[in-house]
Amino acid sequence: MESLLALHFLPSWPLDLNPLACFGLVLFLAIVLGEIASRLLLPRISAYVATGVLLSFSRDVPQLDTLLPSAHVVFELAFALILFELGQRIDLGWLRRNPWLLATSLTESVLAFVAVGALMLLFDQPPILAVLIAALASSTGPAVILGVCKDSAARGQVTDRLALLSALGSCYSFVVLGVAYAWHHSETSAPLAVAIVHPVYLFLGSILLGGMAAWAVLRLLARIKPGYHNQPLAAVAIIIICVALARTLELSVVISLLFAGILSRSFDRQHRLQPMDFGLLSRLALIVVFIATGALLQPEQFLAAWLPAVGLLAARALAKGLGVFLFARPSGLSLRKASLLSIGLLPMSGAALLWVESTAAIWPELGAQLAAVVLTALLIMELLAPPALQFALTRADETGENT
Repeated sequence: MESLLALHFLPSWPLDLNPLACFGLVLFLAIVLGEIASRLLLPRISAYVATGVLLSFSRDVPQLDTLLPSAHVVFELAFALILFELGQRIDLGWLRRNPWLLATSLTESVLAFVAVGALMLLFDQPPILAVLIAALASSTGPAVILGVCKDSAARGQVTDRLALLSALGSCYSFVVLGVAYAWHHSETSAPLAVAIVHPVYLFLGSILLGGMAAWAVLRLLARIKPGYHNQPLAAVAIIIICVALARTLELSVVISLLFAGILSRSFDRQHRLQPMDFGLLSRLALIVVFIATGALLQPEQFLAAWLPAVGLLAARALAKGLGVFLFARPSGLSLRKASLLSIGLLPMSGAALLWVESTAAIWPELGAQLAAVVLTALLIMELLAPPALQFALTRADETGENT
């Protein structure tokens, strides 16, 4: 007996799993559920979000609860990688050749903003809250677009327009959010000059930071031999630095990384830089983003805010569809594909999580009101939009053989 008691170096029972082991188990569960979903002809993304939602119910489990605070940081870094990769898929020359695409983008975003904002005012929401909700609802989720398109190996007219419209819509959305923040600051404590300078600083500063990141990518990676993993790894390092600088300088991570990807493609005139393929790293980032999205959502808010959230989604879908149909023919899109493109624009942006968190840190009461409606709508869309998007891409005959 004394010899057994002396084995104090053995772990205590039951085993106390550390956060790293919990993260591995959650990741493994998400991958398994994703494969089950794929066999049921559902997008893997839906399973990843469902895994995160299950994780959000485990706040009373100490080992799993420790993962939730770090989910914000992991989400932001993984989301930044996705934004950069999406930006690299955007060809600005396409807008010059077909300006009706820009008209489509502006119209569907503005109509969604106006429709959702007006609906929120009908629900007796304060004007600043209506503007914030409308701005967050006006953009399409780039992570969902990229994830489902990769999952189904989608290529074609609808796929390319989805990537373009989601990227441009994200930029519009965050510019409006910057203006709304400045407006609310001026109503509370900040002088008028600050209210005017703030959105200008946010937008131009974010573009400048994105341009600097693109310059660094081109200067550094053009000197690295293509075909090796050093290129994407060096790009990831620059992306992390860009995220850190955006946070330090109070700029938009979304705009900075989107423009870093867009400008790195636009400025690479000699085509020295291979198209950035992050491979498994990108897949891991997508899985982490959707697990974190589900984990950071709060399903308990659903009962309190389901009515305005459902109304938001209906108004948003109708407005975006109208914006697409108005310029479908001039932009070279058939009405059938315009209807499929409208379905593809349903996903909301997961970046809303970051804005809700930022708002709550500055104005706790406003942040709580914003979270109730926006996160409920986001929860619904994160579960329903991926199958709808996969359906649209399949009906457009743009998916690969591995769908």
